[in-house]
Amino acid sequence: MKGTEMRIAATLAVSLLLSGCVTGGNDLEDALRLTEAEDDAHCRSLLIQPGELVYAQCRLAMRKTYLNNYNSRKALIQQQYGSVSGELDQALRADAFCNYDESVKEAVKPVAEDVAAAIAYGNCATTRDALLQAFQAATGADGTAFSFGEQPAIIQQNITAIREARLVINGPGAAQAAL
Repeated sequence: MKGTEMRIAATLAVSLLLSGCVTGGNDLEDALRLTEAEDDAHCRSLLIQPGELVYAQCRLAMRKTYLNNYNSRKALIQQQYGSVSGELDQALRADAFCNYDESVKEAVKPVAEDVAAAIAYGNCATTRDALLQAFQAATGADGTAFSFGEQPAIIQQNITAIREARLVINGPGAAQAAL
């Protein structure tokens, strides 16, 4: 298959996996394996080697983990409060990126994933405060209640980012060798 055909096939496979049409195995590991060799080749072409933090960041950037987290949070706000203002959108994007980035950084530390996720969340207090203010200004709703309501979902997104980072940081095949 050519590069474009491989991407289409991988995208279709991920879509099927995410829609629940593919079962069995560890879904996260299965999804990561679909484009493993291609993503690894791209990151190595940038002279980034497995085992380095930037390698995990490169691989996860290709998976659009941060954008997926941002989009899911934005969709929930739109569903409950209507359209998202430019200032709120920027604050949400900054907080989503902070949580993703801090989660990947915590993934390289030898701590439990829930602890690492909570640390990452705590490291984003500044962006969360800015989001709280922007949310309150844009919607008129209680920003503190919104922030507390969002916390469990953000922690779960952080756990997922940590799992993904730990699965990819050592390169293709490392996850299978570790099992």
